[in-house]
Amino acid sequence: MDRPSERRPQGLKGTRIERRSSVRFPLTLDVRYSVLHRNGPAETGSGKLIDVSSSGLRFTGGAPVSAGVKLDVAINWPVLLDGRIQLQLTVSGVVVRSSGAEIAMRIQKHDFRTRSVQLKTARPKESNG
Repeated sequence: MDRPSERRPQGLKGTRIERRSSVRFPLTLDVRYSVLHRNGPAETGSGKLIDVSSSGLRFTGGAPVSAGVKLDVAINWPVLLDGRIQLQLTVSGVVVRSSGAEIAMRIQKHDFRTRSVQLKTARPKESNG
């Protein structure tokens, strides 16, 4: 039998009751993250976003991260500002759970920033003569 701490609230006919106050949106985007320590970022990794809400996000990482650890996360946003400027969502928060390579964190601070774009430089054409 399940331990009381592992049981999930059930609604009518076994349906799950959602206890989260924020709606989660499934998104599959690239994620870069830094594990923060007192002396600054110590570990970095990358992964894929699973879902995001106004209060948290869930993503896959390279390895589990302990609950309570502070993270900075950067996500290249898929929508352009004014139809032409690339954005990056930066999020700071605390890990609330981690299982295998899946990390869930509570958002404490978020910000959209513009991203610089690497332009390809055109090679000068060689003249034939």
